[in-house]
This record gives sequence, C-alpha cells and structure tokens, in this order.
Amino acid sequence: MPERIDADVCVIGAGYAGLTAARRLAAHGKSVVVLEARGRIGGRIWTQVLSDGSAIDRGGAWLAPQHDAIFGLAKEVGVSTYKTWVKGAHLLIGEGRTRRYTGLIPKLSPMAVLTIALAQAKIDRMAKKVPLEAPWTAPRAREWDSRSVATYLERAGIRSSIGRDLFEMAVRGVMTGDLNEVSFLHLLFLVRAHGSISTLFSIEGGAQENMVEGGAGSIAQRVADALGDAVRLNAPVRSIRQGGDHVVVEADGLTVSARHVIVAVPPALTLEIAFDPVLPDDRMTLYRNSVAGSETKTMLVYDEPFWRADGLSGQTAEPGSAAEVTLDATPASGSPGVLASFTFGRVAERLAALDPAERRQAVLDALATRLGPRSASPREVIETAWWTEEWTRGCSMAHLPPGILTRYGPLIREPFERVHWAGTETSTTSHGAIDGAVRSGERAAAEILDLA
Repeated sequence: MPERIDADVCVIGAGYAGLTAARRLAAHGKSVVVLEARGRIGGRIWTQVLSDGSAIDRGGAWLAPQHDAIFGLAKEVGVSTYKTWVKGAHLLIGEGRTRRYTGLIPKLSPMAVLTIALAQAKIDRMAKKVPLEAPWTAPRAREWDSRSVATYLERAGIRSSIGRDLFEMAVRGVMTGDLNEVSFLHLLFLVRAHGSISTLFSIEGGAQENMVEGGAGSIAQRVADALGDAVRLNAPVRSIRQGGDHVVVEADGLTVSARHVIVAVPPALTLEIAFDPVLPDDRMTLYRNSVAGSETKTMLVYDEPFWRADGLSGQTAEPGSAAEVTLDATPASGSPGVLASFTFGRVAERLAALDPAERRQAVLDALATRLGPRSASPREVIETAWWTEEWTRGCSMAHLPPGILTRYGPLIREPFERVHWAGTETSTTSHGAIDGAVRSGERAAAEILDLA
C-alpha cells in the first residue's frame, strides 16, 4: 500500500520555487511535504559534480546584480557567489570573418551599431509601458500581443546581415523558441521584468554577471537538506483531488492529504496531472500554450581556461552554428577550465537530429575555428537538451504565443480553490530567471499564510 502523509501544505516540484515556498512555510510553523518527480532536486537547475570534485551547471547558472531574492537566500544558507570572467576580447563570427571586440556591441559598421542601439532603445521604451503586475492591461497590449517577435524583428531596421542575425539570436536565446511563435507582448514583459533588454543580453551589470560557488544547485541543496525528510524524490504526482477543507495528492508510492497545494512545475507538466474538480478550459488553454523552448547547453571541460592566456574572455557568438553562444563558466578557483556552449530554438532542434558523435564534432569544430586547436580536445563534454528532459520539456522558461497573454494572463497566478501556483513563469520581477522562481515561491507561501 502507498505511504500516507498528512501535512498543512503539499508542494509539487523541488526546484527553486517549490523549495523556497516550503522553506518559508516551515519557518512559520507549517508542516510541509515536497514531491519531486526527478531523482534529484533543483528542477531546471542541475549542478553536476565532476570526478575532480568541481561543479558544473547543466542548467540555469547565472545571477544578475539586482536578483535580491536569490542572493538573500544564498546568504541565509551560507553560499557565496563570484563574478563571471569577462576580461579579454569577445569574438563574433559571421560574414566570413571573425571580429574581436569588448563591450556589448561588436565592431560592426557605424550604421549597423546605430540601428541595433536604436532597436534596443525602442524596445525598452515600449517595455516601460507594460505594467509589471498585469502586462495584459498595457495601453497597446492587444496590438503587441497580436504579433510575433519575428514579425517585429523583420521591421526593426537593423542594418547588415550579421547585425540582424546577432540580434535575432540574442532574442531567440532569451525566449528560447521559434520567434514566429512568441508574442511580442511577452518579450516586452520579459524586458520590463529585468529593467532593459541590454540587462538580458549582458554579463557585466546584466543577467550573466554572477555565478554560484559550488554551482547554482548548491543553494537549493542546502535548502533541501534543511527540509530533510519533507522532500520526497522519485515521486511524480498523478492527481490532485480537492474536497471540503482538504486536498488529496496522489503520487507514485505515496498519498498526501493537505489543506493546500502549491504546484511549482513547468506549466506544460501541469497538463499531466488529473485534477478533481477538473481545471477549467481557459486554464487548460493557458497551460497548453505555455511552451518551453528548445535549448541545448553543452559543457566543455578542459584542464585550464586556456583562452584567458590568449587574451580572450571565452564569450563568443556565431548565429546558426553548432555553438551559437559560448561563455566562460570556469569555477571560482580557476580550474578546471569550463566553457558553456548554447544553441536555441530551431538551431538546437536541427542539431538534435544529428548523431551524437556528429553533434559533438560540430561543436568542437566550431570552437577550434574560434579558439584554436586546444579547444578541440576537452577532457569532458556534457550535453543537455532541455526540451527532451522528461520532467522539464524545455528551458529556460515557457514562452507564450500571440493572443494568449491578453486573454488568459490573469490566470497565471490566480489560485484554483486550494491550489496555488509558483514557478518562474508566474513571477513578475525577474520573470524567467532563478530569482523569479525564488520570488514566486515566496509569493505562493505568503498567499497561504495570509489565509491562516
């Protein structure tokens, strides 16, 4: 017979949203149980320890300076952060040449640089008109939600093909999807949630400025350790049944009876839980259209970060290639040398169709052209295609296609009787980031505490 557990609150999902919610509730004297389908905690954060004891992040890894919630949580549990390596020249490959540059925008023609700057400024201006708590109420919300990001970018007026390709790739990287299927209003909301589009694109002062000592999962692990036996792994939830003053949650191997539930999983996974009473059609439509993007992150591990001695930062870009973007992800100690390589959207899907050996060789060939022959011989290559992960189905967040945010947006955080919602997709500030996940967990916990 399945194990039976009674708790004040059942939290579904042991990513940062679920773990934060459980921590806050437990601190206020509530009994909690956290059910996680995977055999590990962290969700879309996945820190793997290598044979030499160093940690790499297969999933989310970076924190922006304004991410107060995750920095606060790190301080609570005694985990430190460090700055992403940025010294040296960055590389942009395209139009048959390699450009070395520093700063945010590469050395393109003056007109190309100007048009990129103007496109970013225009997006920032529009984003400022999007209310953070209710983007669907913006004065031009319906207009912006009716068009795709791809349609907007076609008319953005960026000069030079490499400039257009670079900007499109950068936007595709933050939305991680086919931009024909992403609402322009959702992009504006994302920009508003982070302050500016350059914040999303940047290392210094931006979304990729900081990394976590011991990996991004080390904070989550300390939270989980403090919760102890309240965290149950390998327990995918199959049903949620509400009745009277309680909720019954059925998972593999156990049943939880609680007064409230927090669902803190990627939206698409909500569709695989049987609800009684059933979720209304409008809510089902919202989750069905909350599509997580295709993204592959490949970690390349070397004995040392050799590119630094060559005067390079490790930050490179080649739109459409097998290594569209790379960043230096070396541990704070400086060893081993680690490069994180990314592909997004249709590029990631196209490469996924290759044989694994072919795909690996394509990545190594691309890096060898940029960084020299030493990059062709890593001691480890660890690839994660996030949209193929059973309990994730895409990264780094779900995006919304045109027409969904204005019609169904108010449901994103609205409780369904005794069921509350968390996850970075439900966050306003830091939407889509680790910090957003932490904030969402705090909000969901506060909703329940306010009912007491």
